[in-house]
Order: sequence, then C-alpha cells, then structure tokens
Amino acid sequence: MDKKPSPQARRLVLLFWVLVVAFYFYLSTDYIRVSMADRDLGEYLRYVVNVSARDERPNKDIRSLITMKAQELDLPVHEEDITILGSAEKLTVAVNYTVNIDIPVFSEGFYTKNFSHHVSYREPR
Repeated sequence: MDKKPSPQARRLVLLFWVLVVAFYFYLSTDYIRVSMADRDLGEYLRYVVNVSARDERPNKDIRSLITMKAQELDLPVHEEDITILGSAEKLTVAVNYTVNIDIPVFSEGFYTKNFSHHVSYREPR
C-alpha cells in the first residue's frame, strides 16, 4: 500500500533541490574565483620580490605594487596586511589576508578563507 506523493509535493521537493544546487553553485564559483585570484597574486609576489631585491627598491614601492595588484584582482589586501623584512638579497615579503565568500541571501560573510604568502628573494639560475 504505497501512497504516491502528490504533484504539489513533488514540485516542492524539486524546487528545494534546485535552490540547494544553486546555493552550492554560487558558493563554489565565488570560492574558485577568489582562489584563482590568490594564485595570481602569489605569482606576482614572487616576481615583485625578485625584481625589487635585484633593483634594491624601497619598501614603500614594494608595498604599493602589491596593493595595486590586489586591487586589480579584487582582493581585500591592505597595506597593514603586508610585512616586508630585509632588503636586497635578504628581502622577504609576507602577505596575510582574509576573504569573505559572499552568498546573496546573507548580508554578513557566510564563509571566510584565510590566505597567507611568504616569499623570499631567490637568485636567478
């Protein structure tokens, strides 16, 4: 004596699963976008550290280059998130920041991801 669910109940269940799939799709696309931007920032950091160490650029220039690239990639990196130690061949740059993964239903950040980069000068081979 199996009782079949009504067509309205089936539609309601289908709507629920469509909303769940849309939620996870939006969450994953925003996460992937942020992760790819972070990877690009990490590559740029290695480039900036090597060029800045070789040219002995001041810390202010290095910090401004990094913040401009972060703005270009739409990442929330501020000057206080950047730590620069040493100079020339002993140059080390650390960047630590947190990104809120946005979801349209919630006004506050639903999920946050911490990113950390530590890059030191390496002599070209």
